[in-house]
Amino acid sequence: MAALLAGCATGASGKIGGDYYVDSRAGADDAPGTRERPWHSLARLTATHFHPGDTIHFARGSEFEGGFEVKESGTAAAPITFTAYGSGPAPRFSNPHWSVLNGNAIRLDAGYIIIDGLYFARCPANPVAENIKKLGAVFLTTRASHDIVRNCEITLTPAGITVYGRNNLITRNNIHDDTEPIQPHWGPMGVVICGSHNEVSYNRFENYCAPSAEYGHDGGAIEINDRKLAKEDIHIHHNLSLRNQGFIEFVGSVKQDHFVIDHNVCMDYQSFLGLTGPCSNFRVEHNTVVRVLAHAEADSEDVVFWLYGDGNTNINLRDNIFVYDPARVEPMFARGQPAHYYNLFYRLDEAGIPRQANRAAYERKYLGGGAQLGPGDKLGNPLFRDMTAGDFRLTAGSPAIGSGTNLGYTLDFNNHPIPTDRPPDMGAYKFDPTQHPAGE
Repeated sequence: MAALLAGCATGASGKIGGDYYVDSRAGADDAPGTRERPWHSLARLTATHFHPGDTIHFARGSEFEGGFEVKESGTAAAPITFTAYGSGPAPRFSNPHWSVLNGNAIRLDAGYIIIDGLYFARCPANPVAENIKKLGAVFLTTRASHDIVRNCEITLTPAGITVYGRNNLITRNNIHDDTEPIQPHWGPMGVVICGSHNEVSYNRFENYCAPSAEYGHDGGAIEINDRKLAKEDIHIHHNLSLRNQGFIEFVGSVKQDHFVIDHNVCMDYQSFLGLTGPCSNFRVEHNTVVRVLAHAEADSEDVVFWLYGDGNTNINLRDNIFVYDPARVEPMFARGQPAHYYNLFYRLDEAGIPRQANRAAYERKYLGGGAQLGPGDKLGNPLFRDMTAGDFRLTAGSPAIGSGTNLGYTLDFNNHPIPTDRPPDMGAYKFDPTQHPAGE
């Protein structure tokens, strides 16, 4: 009872809420949950009602199996926080069993909650054939709002973070290495967004890709899913995506409106962006996209971009860099042609851009799909520092330098300021010859 009452206290420091501690190695569930006498298991969390401002600390080096659900909300001024304390590796959460919360390690069914600096693996164990819509190491229900999941590491998990709620932030997480299918045709997904007004930013996605009975391979960094739910106002920016089966895939049958996708750096299999409509009012800006990877056997979607379905309107690609290898993937606009302005396109089989008597015909060959360059678009080698090593920053003489159009952004991929008194550089990185030694 004392521990429960502590959750409402305001201490001498002015902090609202109480502090609770959990240590799987040295705790006991009949302890008061203090740092000196921590709890032991997740069961103790399930039995506790938390209050605004409470912080639940998990001991570093601890390992927990199973899951728990948070139904109490914090406030904007006093969120409820779940985080780590002490020294050593981040506390590890695993929920391999579908029978326990559908494999969710933490289910958020409330607002103003922060999940910070935790480690998740096998939530549930692969492969799993149950309802894909219920998967997620961290699962945010439709009642989850203004929640934050940040600084977490997730691996070997079919769906890393699934968001059905609104006004949530998924940021600075490392989601990597799951190569087993969820179902025979469906691969693992890093983040799944099924609700409106959410942000996915500054995350690292790597190696989310599995064999698929239908597509060759499937999976990817970000999936916009639950096709029956309308979604709007989604911001996806400053993410790094490497060797996933695509960066973003939309699976919808109702409205998907007002998305902004900017300053992402991607070198993946499959598509950078796959839009299955109806998608409207999409801004795809200042991304650096390198599409030169392919599996040993061809996949059904070896493309840079696709645009399928009806009702796709006002899709705009601006200030991006697209590099692609026609020996491995289809040309840029082979699967649909949205509006495109001030982009740089480069095919690896065209080391130089020859003089052409019929420039329009050459552009159609170069871009595919009968496309031609839009206003401000260019063809040419972006002159990355080291594409093989994954260093996609620009070097002197790049045709991307100073060739964009000002769209109001202030920070590039590395959070360096973007000048507003002159045209910006294309792509995710601002060119700066005085900074960023190779390999940074």
